[in-house]
Amino acid sequence: MARTSTAPLKTARWAAVRSFVAHRASFRCEQPDCSVYLGMTGDVDHIVPRSVCEDVGIGIYDPTNLQYLCPSCHSQKTNAERHAGKEKRPRKTGRTAIQGRDDFLNAAGIDPNPANHEEHHAP
Repeated sequence: MARTSTAPLKTARWAAVRSFVAHRASFRCEQPDCSVYLGMTGDVDHIVPRSVCEDVGIGIYDPTNLQYLCPSCHSQKTNAERHAGKEKRPRKTGRTAIQGRDDFLNAAGIDPNPANHEEHHAP
């Protein structure tokens, strides 16, 4: 998701809309199961992301598309949107390809292939 310009959020109009949304939410996080009191320190979040507002015919200042969130809930929502539809990359194994690793392990009397190790279970 491409980053959207923040210029519209630095206007007097946005400040008025932000204040309206905060008052409408009684200065509390609107995420279910949160409701932390924020005063005016909360984040006003676009329910439908700004990057697609124009495509679906929603104005960026439309209060019906805005919610008041605490920074933690806003961050979680933003990260979920950013990573939606993307597959998680598989983690790399902890083994390294350092040259001489097997020679070192052999010299130390350690089998370099962990698949050959037997698991010991307590009786």
